[in-house]
Amino acid sequence: MFSYVLKRAVSAVVVVVLVATLTFLLIQAAPGGLSILMDPNMSSAEVARLKHNLGLDSPIHVQYFNWLRNAVQGDLGASLSYGGRPVAGMIMERVPATLKLGAASLLLTLLIGIPAGIAAGRRPNGLVDQVIGFLSFVALAVPSFWLGIILMILFGAELRWLPTSGMGPKGDLVLGLKHLIMPAVVLASSSAAAVIRYTRSSWLEVARLDYVRTGRSKGLTEGRLGRRHILRNALIPVVTVVGVQLPRLVGGAAVIETLFSWPGLGQLGVDAALRRDTPLILGVTLLVSAAVVASNLLVDVLYPVIDPRIRYS
Repeated sequence: MFSYVLKRAVSAVVVVVLVATLTFLLIQAAPGGLSILMDPNMSSAEVARLKHNLGLDSPIHVQYFNWLRNAVQGDLGASLSYGGRPVAGMIMERVPATLKLGAASLLLTLLIGIPAGIAAGRRPNGLVDQVIGFLSFVALAVPSFWLGIILMILFGAELRWLPTSGMGPKGDLVLGLKHLIMPAVVLASSSAAAVIRYTRSSWLEVARLDYVRTGRSKGLTEGRLGRRHILRNALIPVVTVVGVQLPRLVGGAAVIETLFSWPGLGQLGVDAALRRDTPLILGVTLLVSAAVVASNLLVDVLYPVIDPRIRYS
């Protein structure tokens, strides 16, 4: 097990470096350059001085290896559009908001997705299954930004029950919770729907296996069969689905954070892209890619915990 995790960790580092390399090359290839920082009246000498101060007059491979060396040491550079603020500090300021929104969305995903999927799988093609299937289909089909706008109009503008933007003042738990409800629900809607569908199909597949039919023939109740024999095996593919959704939830959907003015990494990434802030784009991309590979590694580690029959060599 340890050797497997070590191999996966090494491959994860390679993936993160490759993503960072590709992002760096794409940014360099994009038009615009330093146009956001340059005054139209700047002379060629001033432009050259600006490039030299930012280290942009060196060859691309030199710029890349300098950035990579500094990133390994924890220095992600200085923002080009935020007055030279350290990128690492800006990212760390946004991490708590992102984790707060991601944790709330993940909790909603699990609390809604798994019980609803089990309820649908217990009585396939029944009324409960049809209602849950219809609602999950709608949740998957409706764009998140559209759902967010509808909730903002209904609960924010019309009913005035919930605030429509920001996180609220620090220290006010009630108001902070009100600010959190709508973006968390919107972010969790499609993820919960995916978990429902996979939980249902996995439950039905496991419920048809021989050992489950044998348990029924011996007089075991459906409740005991579900808790002790079906649920654990049915959760294995569900863990995979949750692992795929986890980076999106923890990293925060950029559209949702921008829509609700939620000051997280998603909104920071959008601002960095609009401003052509290369160090900031690279820093956010590096963190998000690391979250993706870490979640995949976590899913692999959880498999033997859920099903002891699974062993890694």
